[in-house]
Amino acid sequence: MLEFDTQKINLGLIRVNQVLSALGLPQNKFQSIHVAGTNGKGSVCAMLDSILREAGFKVGLYTSPHLFKFNERIKIQDQDISDRRLEMGIEKVKKAGEGLDLTTFEILTCVAFDYFAERKVDYAVVEVGMGGRLDATNVIIPLVSVITNIDYDHTEYLGNTLEQIALEKAGIIKPGVPVVTAENKPVALRVIRETCRLKGSRLWELGEGELNEPANEFAVKNLGENLFSPLIGPHQRLNEALAVKVAEILKLKEEAIEKGLKKTHWPGRFQIIAYDPLTIVDGAHNVAGAAALAETIREMKIKSPLTLVLGIQCYKNIAGMLNILGPLADPLIITCSSHPQAAPPAEIVMKIDKGRIIIIYSVAEAVEVARGFDQPAIITGSLFTVAEALNPEP
Repeated sequence: MLEFDTQKINLGLIRVNQVLSALGLPQNKFQSIHVAGTNGKGSVCAMLDSILREAGFKVGLYTSPHLFKFNERIKIQDQDISDRRLEMGIEKVKKAGEGLDLTTFEILTCVAFDYFAERKVDYAVVEVGMGGRLDATNVIIPLVSVITNIDYDHTEYLGNTLEQIALEKAGIIKPGVPVVTAENKPVALRVIRETCRLKGSRLWELGEGELNEPANEFAVKNLGENLFSPLIGPHQRLNEALAVKVAEILKLKEEAIEKGLKKTHWPGRFQIIAYDPLTIVDGAHNVAGAAALAETIREMKIKSPLTLVLGIQCYKNIAGMLNILGPLADPLIITCSSHPQAAPPAEIVMKIDKGRIIIIYSVAEAVEVARGFDQPAIITGSLFTVAEALNPEP
């Protein structure tokens, strides 16, 4: 298995542009869709990838992070890049960037674009890693830019206010390129609207209206009864609306949109892994994700009490996530993944003031104990926790 220093973050486009120039500007050799946002990016990317493939196109998909192997981040036609091609790509990028202190994300981004160009994909669906303006992926000129939503996450890099974070996300907007968003918070939406005005980019906003409302507005309720994916939760209905609007802008046939949505596969997002008792994994990794998970639990009418297995990264808003998810749990099992930035259970417990708490340091053991309570169990807090729940013996 390839090993990388995934903790190193150095935002900026200078290094990536230098490497891609040395590689012959591969990012200009395919059409692309660029997807930014705090949550839902991966789901929207997965939906668009499935829709485009169903429409008969050869499609590259670049997402992050991965669940089990780095190869998962780079796909063509839903097939992970091979170990050999990934290793070759890394060596090629390192040679092109000799003397540059490239981060893991920069290397993989360059590998992905070079691979997509080499294999002559028709489209690449590209997920922003962090923010947007200075993200390594922000060297493409897409056909459509997507901003799913804007909330507080990675504030040490993106800013402490919604306006600052929105400015970073809106940094993916290119002159004349249409933009689709589900964001509705006034401060953040104002930034997106102003950026689109300055760049001459048409903005499509997810609203609550009917078909006869302003031409720049689209709504979930306008989706046909056959336009849905297998992904569970009210937030996924918003993501579906975004994917459908992008597909309509690309003038894809409704049959391809319908079939593509239905075939969407995106593991680790409110994924049911067992039924007796009901056991679910969900990659909620920030406050907004925790809120979406809580809303989905309510929508699915999952009965209380439920057992919650929680493992969170140390740099997240642990108290904020606990405020939302803690009241749902009895008991609350605190664990930690093997990731070096996983918060120690003691650090999480310090932020809990009541309830039945169990500490188990192994995610696999925590899941086993949770299932022993013979009540619904949900494992969440980070994708690293989810990965170890899905694959306890990597």
